[in-house]
Amino acid sequence: MYCICCKKNNVIPEDTNYKKNSKGEMESEEDILWKKDKRKDGSLSNVNNEMIDNGIIHIIDGGYGSKHDGDQIILAICDDCIKQNLEDATLLYYDNYMFPDVEEDIEKSKQKYRRRKNLDDLV
Repeated sequence: MYCICCKKNNVIPEDTNYKKNSKGEMESEEDILWKKDKRKDGSLSNVNNEMIDNGIIHIIDGGYGSKHDGDQIILAICDDCIKQNLEDATLLYYDNYMFPDVEEDIEKSKQKYRRRKNLDDLV
């Protein structure tokens, strides 16, 4: 999938290399991007749950007040653009669901955000 920042087609669902669908056919990238399956436990299986090479692909929800209220949009961003945009606070670091000790990273992101906002307010 194309990165929303650099526009390169370099964020790839890993399963396109080996995963077969229920019919025994190889799943295409398109199949994975728009998948809406239910697991045996009833939970939803979609691109948010897939292994992704070289970045993040995620479905975001348009919230109340947006012109896209209720819309769900698939976004991709590559690892290089994530790194670059975290450094200038265009992206903000929120948390890590696998490793709980990230308070320092969160505080650095907040500091960069405040600095950028204050500079914008001065200009």
